Amino acid sequence: MALSILYWLNFVSGTKKLHQKSEVAVKSEHVLKFLYDPELRHVQGRVQASMRDRSYHINITLGDNYTVEDSICDCVNGQDKCHHKASLLLYGYKNVSKTDVRESWIKHPKSGPPKKTMTMDELFPPTPKLANYSHAMDSF
Repeated sequence: MALSILYWLNFVSGTKKLHQKSEVAVKSEHVLKFLYDPELRHVQGRVQASMRDRSYHINITLGDNYTVEDSICDCVNGQDKCHHKASLLLYGYKNVSKTDVRESWIKHPKSGPPKKTMTMDELFPPTPKLANYSHAMDSF
């Protein structure tokens, strides 16, 4: 997985309600957008509100030792811990593979043998009938 579960565990530590609400939000597919940049250690996304017809923008900066260094959410509790932030961290663990991370496919390409270049004659060899006809034309 691209995002360690430890970020989520440290964020929800000691708050059972936050733990449960974030799990419900991920299972209910309330995470609408998720972007993760491992170089900047930044997570950004959008999470649907639980009971309302709106969504919240979240920005999270990941710190050392699997902690959240800084975070903000548009919701009422956005300056503190909220389940929208926790949902984004949990979603990142459960749903993001290494190929979803920005430019990871460029950094670690699969190695393989170089492709052989073929000429047109190799791709489309003349049929035996045409080959005999062309030799017959040369003798005239």
